[in-house]
Amino acid sequence: MARRSWKIAFVSPRWAPDAAGGAEVLSRLLAERLARRGHRVDALATCADDPHTWKNVRAPGEEQVGGVTVRRFPVNPGRMSKNFLDIQRRISRGHRVTRSEEEQWIEGSVVSDGLDGWLATEGGRYDALVFVPYLFGVTWSGSKIAPEKSLLLPCLHDEAFAHLSIYRDMFLRFRGFLFNSLPEMAFARRLYGVPAERSYLVSMGFDDDADYRPERFLRERGLEGPFLLYAGRREGGKNTGMLIEYFRTYRDRTGSGLKLVLIGTGDVPLKARDRGSIFDFGFVPSREKLDAMAASTAFCQPSTNESFSIVLMESWLAGRPVLVHGGCAVTRDHAERSNGGLWFDDYLTFEECLNRLIERPREAAAMAAAGRNYVLENYSWSAVLDRFEEALEVCFSVS
Repeated sequence: MARRSWKIAFVSPRWAPDAAGGAEVLSRLLAERLARRGHRVDALATCADDPHTWKNVRAPGEEQVGGVTVRRFPVNPGRMSKNFLDIQRRISRGHRVTRSEEEQWIEGSVVSDGLDGWLATEGGRYDALVFVPYLFGVTWSGSKIAPEKSLLLPCLHDEAFAHLSIYRDMFLRFRGFLFNSLPEMAFARRLYGVPAERSYLVSMGFDDDADYRPERFLRERGLEGPFLLYAGRREGGKNTGMLIEYFRTYRDRTGSGLKLVLIGTGDVPLKARDRGSIFDFGFVPSREKLDAMAASTAFCQPSTNESFSIVLMESWLAGRPVLVHGGCAVTRDHAERSNGGLWFDDYLTFEECLNRLIERPREAAAMAAAGRNYVLENYSWSAVLDRFEEALEVCFSVS
C-alpha cells in the first residue's frame, strides 16, 4: 500500500541545529527525517535561542533548515517580569499557587502572538500540528487554536510544573499524544487522565553509522586511565552536582584512579582538589561527544527528570554500559528492559555499581552489547518513523 504524504507543522519554542535540549533535538531530527520520507514538513518557532533569557536573536521570517521550512516569530515583549519570576520560583519550590497565578505564569512564559496568528490564519494548510514540549506558553496558547488537528509530544517528567491544573486542561485539549517511553505515557495517564486510545509510543531514532575513535578523544584531551562520563546540561534538575559529590566521595573512600569527565552546557562547581580527577570540557561537537562515549568506562545519567534520554542510546551505540538513577522511572526502565546497565538509589549503591562495572569488565561488555541491541531493535529510524506515521493514520481516522 502506498504511503500517504502528510503536511505537518512542528511547533516549538526554538529551532536551531545546535540546540542542546533533548526536546529540541528530538523534534528537529523527527522533522528532518519525515521530510526525507516525502512528507511536507514545516517548523514554527520563535526568534529565540537561549532557553534562559528567550531574547529574540534570530530574524523573523522563513528559511530552509535540513529540508524543513522554518518560520520564526518574535517572542512577545515583557516576559521575565518580577511577578512571573516570583510565581515561577514558588512553583519550582513546590509551593501551592492559585489558578489565577498559574495563568499569569504561563501567559508570561514564552508566548508569540505572531506564531499564534499564523496558526489561526494558516493552520488549515496542515494535516497535523505537533507541539513540543508541553511546558511553554507557545504550546499552551497554540493548543487552543486548532485542537482537532493538534498532537502533543510532551517530553513529560515528574516535576513541579507538571502538576499545575492548567496543564491538565491543556493535555485534554489535544487530539493525540506522542510519547517517548512507556513510563512517560503511564505518568501522563495517571496525572491527567490521558486516554489510552489516543496515546502512541513513537520516541526518537538513531543511526548506526558513527565513526567512533576513542583514542582520538584521549589524545586530543591528554587523558590517561579509565573515566566515568557525563554528557548533557549541567544543572540542579539534572543532578550533576550530586554526581560530582558522589564521585568525590568515591575517590576519597576507595582511592580509585578513576576519573570523571563532564561535557555539556552550564556551570560546574569544581574545587582545587578536583584537579587531575574531575575534568570539565564544556560543550563539545557531536563527533567529540561520541568519541568520549566510546572511550569511557561507563556513562552515568544521574537525572531523575527524563522522558527518554538520548545520551543513554548514544552510549549504548558507542559500546558502553550505563549507570542511571533508580529514581528515574524512564532511565531505569531502559536499563531493565535492555539489561544494558545498572542503577543506584544513594551513594552506597552508586559505589557498589561503579565497582561492579570496573571489576567485572566481561559483564560490563555484555551489558553494553545488550544495550546496543536494544537500541537497534527498538529505535532505528525506520521503526520510529513507521510508528509516527501509524500514529497519524490511527489518530486522524478516528472521528
